[in-house]
Amino acid sequence: MKMIHAIIAAPLLAYSGLAQAISPDWLAGCWETADKASKEVWVVETDGSLIGFGASVKNDQIGFYEVLHIKLSEDDEWTFIAHPSGQARTRFTVTEMTENSITFANPSHDYPQQISYRRDGDMLFATIAATGGKNARSFDKQRCE
Repeated sequence: MKMIHAIIAAPLLAYSGLAQAISPDWLAGCWETADKASKEVWVVETDGSLIGFGASVKNDQIGFYEVLHIKLSEDDEWTFIAHPSGQARTRFTVTEMTENSITFANPSHDYPQQISYRRDGDMLFATIAATGGKNARSFDKQRCE
């Protein structure tokens, strides 16, 4: 009986450690669009979570901003919490993660329902979309100078 428990528990323990083995800390730093109209800054906290701030500037005024947080949930899953300007805070859960990309989803949110980040060198590609990738909007950013 102990052998059966060990066989069942081993994959579960391996999976629970996966969230900690792969971290989205590759997001850390300052990212901006080529026209410098939009910036996103991410900082890694001592507990491994990330705090982010994004802002878009139009006519020398901040038109949109948001406070972002990526952290491990109690279930050991990465969670994305967005608090856009003038809106309620929304939580998204991780659906896919690699060493240089991460996707979060919240099917009950109006829009976006999916948020994805992918890093390729000094480029960061962010996409927001409805379920299934519909109405996708992409934001390509490079490292800030």
